[in-house]
Amino acid sequence: MLGDSVEEFEKRKVLIAGVTLLVAIAVAFAPPPEGLTPEAMKMLGVVILALVYWATECVPIPVTGLVIITLLALWGLTPQVQVSYGATLRPRSPLEVAVSYIAADVNILILAGLVIAVGLSKHSVDRYLALKLLRAMGEHSDRIVLGVMLSVAAISMWIPNTAAAAIMVPVAVGMLNLIGARKGESNLGKAMMIGVAYAASIGGIGTPVGTPPVPITISNVKRETGIDIGFATWMTWGVPLSLVLVFVAWFILTRLFKPEVEVITGGKEIVEKELAKIGGLVGERRKALMLFLVAVALWLMDPIMKDYVRGWTYFVSLVIIVLFLAPGIGVLSWRDASREVDWGTLFLVAGGLALGDGLRVSGLVDVISKGVATQLSGLNPILVLSIVGLISSLAITVFCSITATSSAMVPVSIGIAKALGLHPAIAAVTSGVASCFAFLLPANTPPNAIAYSYGYFKSYEMAKAGIVLILVSVLIALPFALLLAPAVLGVGLVS
Repeated sequence: MLGDSVEEFEKRKVLIAGVTLLVAIAVAFAPPPEGLTPEAMKMLGVVILALVYWATECVPIPVTGLVIITLLALWGLTPQVQVSYGATLRPRSPLEVAVSYIAADVNILILAGLVIAVGLSKHSVDRYLALKLLRAMGEHSDRIVLGVMLSVAAISMWIPNTAAAAIMVPVAVGMLNLIGARKGESNLGKAMMIGVAYAASIGGIGTPVGTPPVPITISNVKRETGIDIGFATWMTWGVPLSLVLVFVAWFILTRLFKPEVEVITGGKEIVEKELAKIGGLVGERRKALMLFLVAVALWLMDPIMKDYVRGWTYFVSLVIIVLFLAPGIGVLSWRDASREVDWGTLFLVAGGLALGDGLRVSGLVDVISKGVATQLSGLNPILVLSIVGLISSLAITVFCSITATSSAMVPVSIGIAKALGLHPAIAAVTSGVASCFAFLLPANTPPNAIAYSYGYFKSYEMAKAGIVLILVSVLIALPFALLLAPAVLGVGLVS
C-alpha cells in the first residue's frame, strides 16, 4: 500500500511538472496583450513555471533553477554581454551568459560558506560554540529559551539555517524532557521549538553567507546601482538587526506561550553532558576554529582591501575554500566536501539570479512595477517601503522558499522604487531582508518543518505568533535600512 501511494505521488508530480511546462510554453508564445511585448510574455511563462515548480516541488528546487536558466537561454532572455578576445569584441551567446550564473561571484561566496559549515560540523565546532553560549544562560526557563534562540541565530550566521536548527533541536528537546513537557500542551515546548525555527531564519540575515537572500540582494543592488555592499558593510547592519529581531521574537513567544515552569532544574547538566561528549578544543577541532576565525577576519577586511583588490570579498572566498581543503592546512578532504556540501544551493541561487535578470531584460519587471507604483503613488515613501517589505514577507506563503521569494521580489521592489523615485538600494535591502521572515507556516522553510516535526506545537500556533512577528519585524527592519543607506552606502531615501 505504501509503495502504491509513493508511486501515485511521483506520478502526480510528473503530471504537475508536465502540465505546467505546457502552460508556460502556451503563455510564452501567446499573442501579447496591449502593454506587453513578446519577450515579456516569454518571461511570464518562465515566472509561472518557476512559481508552480517552487511551490509544489514537483521538480527538485535546485533543478528548477537549471530549468529557469535553460528556458532563458533558449528564449533569448539573457542580457547582451560582450567579451574581448585580443582586439576583437564579440557578443556572448545566450547559453554562455546563462551558464555564467552558476559561476557568479555570489555563488563563490555561498560556496565558501558551505565549505566552512561542513568543516565546522565535521569537528562539532558549531555545536561546541552554541552549547557554550547556552551554558551561560542559567536554568531560568525564559533565559534558556533565549539562550537556545541566540545560539541558533549565532551559528546560523555562518552555516545553513537548516543545519543550525538541526544542531539545537535535540538540546532543546532534552531540556523539555527534564520537565516532562507534553507535546502539544506545554507552553514552554511551543515557545522553545518555534523559537528555534524563527532564530534559524533570523540569524542568517546577519552575514552574506548566512542565507541565500542576502547575496541575491547584494547582487541585485550591484547590477542596478553599481553599489557593491561588502561583507563587513552588510554585517554592520545585519548583525545588530538579527540580534534585535531575536530578542523581539523571544519576547513575543514567551508572552504568547508563557512557560508553565520558571526553572528547568538540571538544564545546565544537560549542556555539560553534551559538551563532555564533544570534548575540548583540541587537535582538528582547534584548527577548524582557527580557520573559521581567519575566514571571518579576511571577509571583515573588505572595507580596507577593496580599494586594492577588486572584489575582495569574492577573491578571499576562493582563498578560504582552498585553506579548508588544502592538505596539511585544512580540515576537510575533497571527499568530505563533495559528499557534504549542498551543491544544489548553487543551482538554486543561479536560477534566482537568472530570473531577476530575465525580469529586467524582458521588461516584465517594469510592467509589474509601474502597475504597483500607480497604486502606491502619492503615499509617504516610508509607507511605500513598509508595504514592499510586508508583501515580500508574506510572499513566502506562495513561493515556499526564501531564496525563491527574494529572487522574484527584490527585482520587483527595485522597479517599484525606481518608478516612484526612491533609491533602489533601500528598497532592495528592505525586500531582501523581509523575504527571510518565514514565520507563518511549517512548510515555509526547512527549519520550521524540523521544529514542527517534533510535535510540540500546532501549525495555527506558529501562524499566530508569526503574523505578529512579521508585522513587528517589517517595522523594525525599515529603520535599519533607512539608517544603512546614508551612513554606510552614502545614498538617500530619494534617488
